[in-house]
Amino acid sequence: MPWTAAPPTPRCPACSTPVFANEAYMAADRTPFHKTCIKCGLCKKPLSPADINEHEKQLFCRVCYESSLAPKANYAQNTKKMQVLPVQGVFKVKPKPMVEDGPSPEEIKHKEIAEAAAKAWEEATAKCSDNNNSLMKIEEVLSMGL
Repeated sequence: MPWTAAPPTPRCPACSTPVFANEAYMAADRTPFHKTCIKCGLCKKPLSPADINEHEKQLFCRVCYESSLAPKANYAQNTKKMQVLPVQGVFKVKPKPMVEDGPSPEEIKHKEIAEAAAKAWEEATAKCSDNNNSLMKIEEVLSMGL
């Protein structure tokens, strides 16, 4: 295989000198710049990667870009405005649904079941002189499916 020259080193658009990998900052279009060449084209403020706005191979800070280069909205001056008027002098407003305070009947039922299971468990695990009686209560709690 014949010898070929290495690809040329990319050049910084700001100063037209070669940019090596250890000193390069990439713009949005992957164009390499020197770290020292990353300055706003209008106010010459040094830029960080978060502040870079590019326009025609020139870099700008956010403030300069928005004030002079960003596309401006062109709103028509003679636009008609629509106004909502009441029907026969009265606005028709649908009432908002009422939200009930407190627990729902389903939540109350679940709470009662949980309290009953807790009470049965306390009674079953309480120390009794009769072991058969406490064993039966534990079986009752387990049969509840809780």
